[in-house]
Amino acid sequence: MRRRLSLAAAVLAAACASPHPERAAPRPITDAARGVRYVVPAGWSSFDGEIRSPSGSLLTLRVYDLVEADKEFVAGLPDTLIPQLEEWAKYYYIVDGGPRRASTTIASLPATELEYPIRVRRSDPPSKVTYWVVTRKTRLFVLRAAYPASGLASDEPVMRRVLDGWQFLETPPGPG
Repeated sequence: MRRRLSLAAAVLAAACASPHPERAAPRPITDAARGVRYVVPAGWSSFDGEIRSPSGSLLTLRVYDLVEADKEFVAGLPDTLIPQLEEWAKYYYIVDGGPRRASTTIASLPATELEYPIRVRRSDPPSKVTYWVVTRKTRLFVLRAAYPASGLASDEPVMRRVLDGWQFLETPPGPG
């Protein structure tokens, strides 16, 4: 009986140690509903507009239709969105200061990057959450990368490579 239990434990341990077949290699994702294409890095998982690293770093994508949006709000982007981004950061984390703001590009489009210094708990080591805001035609794309302190150094360069390969798809016009 002991031998069978040992064998079962060894088989279970081996199964858990080997990479999941669909996560073993980089995987291209085409998300027609959100109008994007990107590559999930080897070993990372992907589900419904999110990419997660083995260490817990997370990239999320939110897409908003601007057709019916307030014209002043749209004209003021990304500045009109910054208060909401800060509120989102404060909802999930302890924000340790104002954002570092930079201009960048995603898929050849101008984007704004906002990086907030954060902690999950006061006693935790510092980390950061980064937002990217991109407007393409009548859609607003908001990407958020959150890193646990232990995964920041290894995952941030990988996350930036995901964004370097980001593509926007042509999307059909909405109803109406």
